[in-house]
Amino acid sequence: MSFDSLGRYQPNHKTWDHVGNMIPVVEVSEGQRPYGEFKPAAWLPVQFRDKYYEIWYVMMPGKLVACDNDGRIVPAQYGLSGATVTYTTNDVEAGTIDVRTGAALLVGDVGTFAVSTVDGSPGFMGRSGVVMAVSKPVGVTGYGVFQWAGDGGEFDDGFTPAGYRQHNFNMQHRIAILCDYVLELPLVPATTTAADLDQASYASNKVVFTAVANKPVATNTMRTPITFANYTLTDASVRFVVQKQTVAEVLALGDWHIDLVTGVVTAYAASDPGGGADAYRITYSHYAAAPSAVSVFASAVGNLVPGDFVKCDANSNFAKAGGSDTFQDVVGQVLEVENVLDKDALGRVRTAYAAPLNTNSAGALPGYAGQMDQMPGTATGGVPDKVHYAGAANLVVRVNLVSR
Repeated sequence: MSFDSLGRYQPNHKTWDHVGNMIPVVEVSEGQRPYGEFKPAAWLPVQFRDKYYEIWYVMMPGKLVACDNDGRIVPAQYGLSGATVTYTTNDVEAGTIDVRTGAALLVGDVGTFAVSTVDGSPGFMGRSGVVMAVSKPVGVTGYGVFQWAGDGGEFDDGFTPAGYRQHNFNMQHRIAILCDYVLELPLVPATTTAADLDQASYASNKVVFTAVANKPVATNTMRTPITFANYTLTDASVRFVVQKQTVAEVLALGDWHIDLVTGVVTAYAASDPGGGADAYRITYSHYAAAPSAVSVFASAVGNLVPGDFVKCDANSNFAKAGGSDTFQDVVGQVLEVENVLDKDALGRVRTAYAAPLNTNSAGALPGYAGQMDQMPGTATGGVPDKVHYAGAANLVVRVNLVSR
């Protein structure tokens, strides 16, 4: 306030015009499914054919994704060091655009090549001097992504038919990606074959074998079976018949038990079999390493435990991040690991195919060999579809996406 020389109050008045100004709004959307004009790249190799729609998928639900030179959505594996692109005759038939030329893939160009060779000559999408570059992961796919209808050319905006590979066909003109979300993924183990099983001790009608090398061991399921074969001893077919839940239950010939954590196998024997070294051979699956091959369906690999941070692997799946991985590489954190075998009595639900068809993990690659016709229940051995289709044993991990 102010006063004049006579002490009279001199008020200050607010003045304004009534036109006002526009203040820009910067909010676009919530972060779980961010708004965006996201388009899959036209050069992505096809992976899985939908029988009903007669169209190929290029990315399955739950896969980590990144952006290529054009900002198109691609599997994040292409941004890793040593990444490769593989085209097959399926891509020729599907009209896939060759990332090296920007034109439809030719039969003579089928094969595998390193992303690093798309280094400007030939250039990305046929552009001379343009080196192929893929970003760090930006999110994951929330659903299956169909092959992009466009040809990667001038009119390839997802709306203009002149830019379509087939003028009258476009199943997805845009896609969404997931960020800041929790995913549930099957944990797929690796398979070890023909490992030696050495006898360690014998007492009280129980023969104990030395621990297997790779641990933890995956549960004995139809997709990840534990089998035994003869080596120096010749009675594996009668020694290992009925798996027991505890060592105490190993009471008769044919009973056996395996500790999934320690890898120790115990079997019944009326007398000391005396096998010593290389008594039998065991085939089993484990989480000590990532599998050498996985299905096209999204999964997590390795020995993951709650609290572990995860990153992208060579199949755009989730693998454990190490101390040397940077903030930019970490895409999520494991919240839970759960055994879902026969959860809610799923194994008692009678579904088609009992006994199941093609139920081992090899049969789940890439997922055409009957698995897609098997509904969860008796057909899947009492596990959900995501576990069965991916060739996993019985575990799922829940991953919270962070920094994405």
